[in-house]
Amino acid sequence: MSPLDRRTFLKTASIALAGTNLRMFGQAPTSANDHIQLALIGAGIQGQGDTKTALQVPGVKLVAVADCYDGRLAHSKELWGKDITTTRDYREILARKDVDAVIIATPDHWHKQAAVDAMNAGKDVYL
Repeated sequence: MSPLDRRTFLKTASIALAGTNLRMFGQAPTSANDHIQLALIGAGIQGQGDTKTALQVPGVKLVAVADCYDGRLAHSKELWGKDITTTRDYREILARKDVDAVIIATPDHWHKQAAVDAMNAGKDVYL
């Protein structure tokens, strides 16, 4: 595998952006792969903001939230609906087969462990 240089990154990002723009204008067909089941790990201010932005993308649905504070879990249900699953243990989210990707917005010293656990569970990660 060759190292990723700036030129390759920009080329790849441009192609991805062009595909996204086509889908936004209805010129690309949609499939089951266009739907992303998302979970949030760390529902503080940053996590709420990142999730709000992610949910603006068509086909993205929040299905679960993990946080160690009950107040944030209750607030998550207020923000995103009573049907989302909430838990204090993020490993419960990683064990779910219906979660495709996770947003990790924990304090800095917990980023690594949550990200490694998520990737080992086969989840895509936004950190």
